[in-house]
Amino acid sequence: MMNQTAITQTQVIDHILSQLETIPDQDVTCLTYGAHIVSVESSSMGIATWACGQHPISLDSLPEIGSSHSVKTIAGLLHDKDPMKSSLGLAAVNSLLPDPLPGDMVDVNAGDLILELGRKKRVAVIGHFPFVERMKGKFKELMVFEKKPQSGDLEAGLIPKHLPSADIVAITATTLSNGTLAGILACCQPSAVKLIIGPSTPVTPALFALGFDYVAGVVVQDGDLVKKGIEEGCSFKQIRGVSHVILQSQSV
Repeated sequence: MMNQTAITQTQVIDHILSQLETIPDQDVTCLTYGAHIVSVESSSMGIATWACGQHPISLDSLPEIGSSHSVKTIAGLLHDKDPMKSSLGLAAVNSLLPDPLPGDMVDVNAGDLILELGRKKRVAVIGHFPFVERMKGKFKELMVFEKKPQSGDLEAGLIPKHLPSADIVAITATTLSNGTLAGILACCQPSAVKLIIGPSTPVTPALFALGFDYVAGVVVQDGDLVKKGIEEGCSFKQIRGVSHVILQSQSV
């Protein structure tokens, strides 16, 4: 396992991109940009949420990428400092990763898992997910950190002060594309149970090496349905055609 207190964001991204080295490259057949989500298609489809502070995004701010690129070329954008380009890179990574084994593809919502794990514990969620509202009052303490705080949220800048007290930490995968994941991991207490969650999550056991105990993402089952939702400007909650997948580390 990598040392989560000393790892850099560059090392995090390098580790994820290294998972593609043994996978044959593919030509990109379609890029679909929406107000909330981007998808990359080749032999399969990968999606990611735009890692920007305000949704829906302006279509004028979308990255300009030519059509004749390989998936691995676009995946390399995950290193880009522009969170929009990095989001596109993350979708490309997700399009190339193999689907989990059938036994791992359980249609379980990450919110339900957090409710189960967090009983009588201090829970921190990085990113204001829709399920947060039904979690209030369910734990010993609930802390929600957000760059654009909503009512009851804590400013993301308070993470170093408060996160070390959390027993359960659920981190949005957009921290991969906005450059903040390594810093957040460094603030977690070593004994904390850590989850990486959301539609941007690369569904790969390789994330266990970063200290995660659970990897909760999605697998696209109906690309046409997902593409239609993206083009219509749907948020992920409104997207149809995906299955929820949770991988669990053997150390849990």
